[in-house]
Amino acid sequence: MSTQATAGPPGGRADPSNRRFDGPWLRVLAAATGVWTILYAIDWGLLTAGTQAAAAVGFAHSYLVAPLVTAAVLLDALSLGERGVLDFGVFTWIYALVALLAPPVVVAYYAHREWLKPDDSSLLADPEDDA
Repeated sequence: MSTQATAGPPGGRADPSNRRFDGPWLRVLAAATGVWTILYAIDWGLLTAGTQAAAAVGFAHSYLVAPLVTAAVLLDALSLGERGVLDFGVFTWIYALVALLAPPVVVAYYAHREWLKPDDSSLLADPEDDA
């Protein structure tokens, strides 16, 4: 791995052409968490265990949407680190592992993200706007 791709310039911001993890991760995170919550509520409240519908909905929220939320947490944290905005360190992995079981933990992830840099407008900006 090249140190040039991970190390930012002296000003603290990475060169936009070197960024590998840019993306709309907050939107993906919000959408996937919303879908997981809806599917989990349907599974828990409306479907009878042992039916095909319950199995399909359970599979969807456990094996499709929850890993998507986890991936979005990791990619958002990598994007922020790569842009030189902030670095979560071990907390990234804690949020990601908990999100595999309960994706609504991303609310705590987002609050932590805002708490670390509350006045930094680049937290919510699209990475393309940094150029």
